[in-house]
Amino acid sequence: MPDIFDTVMFMDTLIEGGMPEKQAKAMASAMVQLIDSQLVTKNFLDMRLAQLKSELIQWMVGVIVVQTGLTAVLFKLMH
Repeated sequence: MPDIFDTVMFMDTLIEGGMPEKQAKAMASAMVQLIDSQLVTKNFLDMRLAQLKSELIQWMVGVIVVQTGLTAVLFKLMH
């Protein structure tokens, strides 16, 4: 996966703004950890989508079963 956060550029910007280099490195490291902990991968999204599809199919099958049962009961009551 290509880097989405340029730590060197981030540190250079902080240093140019007057932040000490050691503090800029610590800030860049903390930002990388924060970004990495919040990113969602394509694999995770694919897995979650598959789970949601499965849940939707199960729900739809349940609805069909209930509708079939209700139809059978109504048909029986009418005859």
